[in-house]
Amino acid sequence: MIAPPIPVNEKERLHELYKYELLDSVYEQEFDDIVQLASRLCNAPISTISLIDFDRQWFKAKTGLNDSESERNVSFCAHAINQDIMMEVPDVTVDERFFDNPLVLGDPNIRYYAGMPLITSSGYKLGTLCVIDRMPRKLDPEQTFALKVLSKQVIKLFELRTRQKELKKISDLQQQIMSIMAHDIRGPLASLKSVYEMKITGIFTKEEEMSIDALVPRQLDSTLNLLNNIVAWGSLQLGNANQHDEEVSIFDMCDECISYYLLAADAKGNSMLNLVSPSISYIGNKQGLEFVLRNLLGNANKFTDKGDIIVSARIHGDCLEIYVTDTGVGMTEDVIESISERTWSVYTAGTNNEKGSGMGLKLMFEYLSNIQGTLKFESKPGEGTTVTVSLPVTDLE
Repeated sequence: MIAPPIPVNEKERLHELYKYELLDSVYEQEFDDIVQLASRLCNAPISTISLIDFDRQWFKAKTGLNDSESERNVSFCAHAINQDIMMEVPDVTVDERFFDNPLVLGDPNIRYYAGMPLITSSGYKLGTLCVIDRMPRKLDPEQTFALKVLSKQVIKLFELRTRQKELKKISDLQQQIMSIMAHDIRGPLASLKSVYEMKITGIFTKEEEMSIDALVPRQLDSTLNLLNNIVAWGSLQLGNANQHDEEVSIFDMCDECISYYLLAADAKGNSMLNLVSPSISYIGNKQGLEFVLRNLLGNANKFTDKGDIIVSARIHGDCLEIYVTDTGVGMTEDVIESISERTWSVYTAGTNNEKGSGMGLKLMFEYLSNIQGTLKFESKPGEGTTVTVSLPVTDLE
């Protein structure tokens, strides 16, 4: 037996294969139909759509076989991806590559093999559409043509499946952005509306009105910046923005994020303090970090009334830790556990009956997981909460 050679573009080929997210996916009727048709047209008892992974071949669809995968080093299809046309072996027992192959000597007792490479539009061979028989033979021209046509249909199904996943991703992202906007934009705008209505009633003193008049433009600017950040974040999720890292001043970032909630905090009698050292910086994606901090500040304000919300940070070992501490209503151990294990199902209204969907928390966990970050919650009912954002700092300068 001769082991199948590794393609010269193996690294790029595997990257293309993984991009399609096909390996170990559920069986789908469209692909099952193709192997059934290939088997009938070629009058062969076995047919598979085989994908060649790093060390195995996995069957996206199969008929006539029980196993879902086999080792790559005994795979006929792993040989077939090294050529551009169909590989046909009329009698495997007289071929030096296969005569003592365990798939020939034992089940499924292969005697004939024909495999058409599955070639993507980028030119990479992901695997094959193959037919197998237990007796020596050859395909006639019509059967060869049919196998070629069906292999192209397999690639079209792969690409259609990818497009459908992208459409779902876009749809999910739209829902996420709508939820973020409802959470992050509605609060500041509602605060502006509330202050404006209170001003009309004439309940403010002249000094209070002057203070509010100075604060409102800043709040509007902050809210507009927040909206721009959300749009940029959406582009980042879709891959339409440069996902580059930059040096972020944690103090400046916290100041910006606190400014988004100044009116909302003032309306509830809360103070927001930035106790981060100006010397702390971090190499990372600023949009993502701002999104996390804004959500934590918004939640802290939601569950705090006439209290303090403090942001601090430190370098601890190989991590940057950012702390958001409030003197709000706090949480029970059961609630903390459900949040940490992401099993929460009931969303608690804030101290002013503020509503929430929990989407912001879900997206924070998702984003931090992608950058190897974590969230930790410490809280006691009636005493407040501290949330710790921990980020690896291997690139810290």
